[in-house]
Amino acid sequence: MQYHRLIPVLLLKHGLIVRSQSFSIHQIIGNPVSTIDRLSNWNVDELVLLDISGEDRHDMRRDDHFVRFDGSSALDLLRYVSGACAMPLAFGGRIRTLEDIRARIAAGADKCIINTEAFRRPALISEASSTFGAQCVVVSIDALRHENGMLEVCIDGGAEPTGVDPADWAREAERSGAGEIFLNSIDRDGLGNGYDLDLIRHVTDAVSIPVIACGGVGAYPEFPTAITDAGASAAAAANIFHFHELSYPRAKRLCIEAGVPMRPWDVSGKWFARDVPYDAAAEQSKIDDRLTRAKEGRYRAAEVNPGEPPPMTWCKSCVYPVISATPMSLDEDGVCMGCRMADIYNDIDDAEWKRREGILFDILDSNRSRDGSRYDCIVPVSGGKDSYFQVHYVKTVLGLNPLLVTYYGNNYTEVGQRNLLHMKEAFDVDHIIVQPGVGLLKKLNRLGLTAMGDMNWHNHVGIATVPMQTAVQKGIPVVLWGEHGYADICGQYSNDDFFEWTYRNRREHMARGFEWNYFVGMDGITAQDMMNYRYPSDESLFELGLRGVYLANFIHWDANHHIKLVREKYGFEISNEPFERTYRRMSNLDDMHENGVHDYLKFIKFGYGRCTDHASKDVRAGEMSRDKAVELVRHHDPIKPKDLKRWLDYVGMEEDEFDRIADTFRDPRVWAFRDGEWIKANLWD
Repeated sequence: MQYHRLIPVLLLKHGLIVRSQSFSIHQIIGNPVSTIDRLSNWNVDELVLLDISGEDRHDMRRDDHFVRFDGSSALDLLRYVSGACAMPLAFGGRIRTLEDIRARIAAGADKCIINTEAFRRPALISEASSTFGAQCVVVSIDALRHENGMLEVCIDGGAEPTGVDPADWAREAERSGAGEIFLNSIDRDGLGNGYDLDLIRHVTDAVSIPVIACGGVGAYPEFPTAITDAGASAAAAANIFHFHELSYPRAKRLCIEAGVPMRPWDVSGKWFARDVPYDAAAEQSKIDDRLTRAKEGRYRAAEVNPGEPPPMTWCKSCVYPVISATPMSLDEDGVCMGCRMADIYNDIDDAEWKRREGILFDILDSNRSRDGSRYDCIVPVSGGKDSYFQVHYVKTVLGLNPLLVTYYGNNYTEVGQRNLLHMKEAFDVDHIIVQPGVGLLKKLNRLGLTAMGDMNWHNHVGIATVPMQTAVQKGIPVVLWGEHGYADICGQYSNDDFFEWTYRNRREHMARGFEWNYFVGMDGITAQDMMNYRYPSDESLFELGLRGVYLANFIHWDANHHIKLVREKYGFEISNEPFERTYRRMSNLDDMHENGVHDYLKFIKFGYGRCTDHASKDVRAGEMSRDKAVELVRHHDPIKPKDLKRWLDYVGMEEDEFDRIADTFRDPRVWAFRDGEWIKANLWD
């Protein structure tokens, strides 16, 4: 029996995985190593890794601090990721010579994907086929369908039209010795509206070698159609495998159930582990080195930038810097993806929102408890304005019976405390509040600061973990989240992806790459102490069919409107005065240190703070001019908060110790040290 393949595609740009749309929009998603590790554990059939960088420069630093990559070239990166890759790996990107192919195979690639140079010099296909075997040579064809229906091959990343029909070029590639065709639809790329089946059929009818179909997948049922209806040998996709929990096993199961012969999806014993292996001695050595450097006043930025601060680029529309805590990228006009995605989001018309809301109704109705044996869904809540709106919508619009779940690991403000405890009365719902011991929280605050420069690690991870644990324990198949922060802040996703909550996103972004067991053994912390931070297993998630659904994918999310509604209808309270480091009075009331200490640490590391976050959102919403945003950022971002003393007393630390440790995390791409002072480029200079 001939098995067909289901293939994830990873797009690399300067060392990070990006989401692509129409070959022109590239949004940073995350780290390739942890993603490949996850795919390896799912026993995927094959992996395609495409380097679409304009230059051979690769840096995996950003928000996954656990992965430490010291190389800077495509080959360095390939060697690094191939060590985590347990499946056949096809690598493409800037391959121009036979030596390029040789080097990539030596670095760990099983196949090489050739595009532009193969078209310009078909002899390269013949040379590679005769040298390495046809099985190693994959010719990539990027096809554009014009409005009149005509199909055309484009090269150079889709930028250069050739006037050649994709079927004609596929035939020539086969005659030249190609062992396989990787066929991508430019006009379907990243849109989630399904494969171009006519294009696929057009090419598969023209050649006898295998064709891998790619471009446009938005739902799992589209995978088998590329094979059964269009004749592809393999179905490939990129975005959907990033944005849905357990996407590959679920897609594989559906393909097999649809009658497509494939290797079994059962990966018993190979689920992605939650206890990431750490070299405890090596990790402690890194922490000791950091503490030593702090005591001696030796800082990375001071060593790299002893004079003028590095040049900095900001979005020309909002006030975000390109070097940021969240993955940020700018388009050719100097506008960040967060602004671009906000523009698209705000342009969605009422008819489309109605259609999306219908999809949401269908999802939730199909998962509603019919016999009353469980809750309909879980709503994670902090007691903030967004939490209130989520529960309002779930109760009054959707008519569901939710269970509210709170990770209570913070020092709530008095106002935030009242808001949280008022929810069960305001909405007449059941509410579970998980409160870790104060002694543990103090330890995690200190260790988080020392190990990763984030004293609030426990809170990010607790919020992201406890609701999912509760869902598995109680057999509730849906967790309803509100706004998708990384789309809102940095434009990491498109709303057409309908992305859902995933373990990958939690690990890379919320947890900063550090899992629960990293802290076991430190300062007397046990595995039992950390049980609230241990995410459910893939096996349990798969068995339950658990989905983490974002309301903002289906209803227009307007925080300024929501705050008015919940204040008027439910008595939601806001702070009497703005916080020191921002002008708003209604955000992060659940943590008296979030707006102060945690945000100040972000400023120390990256040179901006919460005022930048808030002002950028308000600029995008049309509530504020950029000039006003610059004025507010100039005033609020550099402030050292008064509540730092309260946090220092809480954990038992002196201010000079805090300053020294925090300074070791200053990003050398932002800061320089001159005449005894830290300096950086400023938006207002």
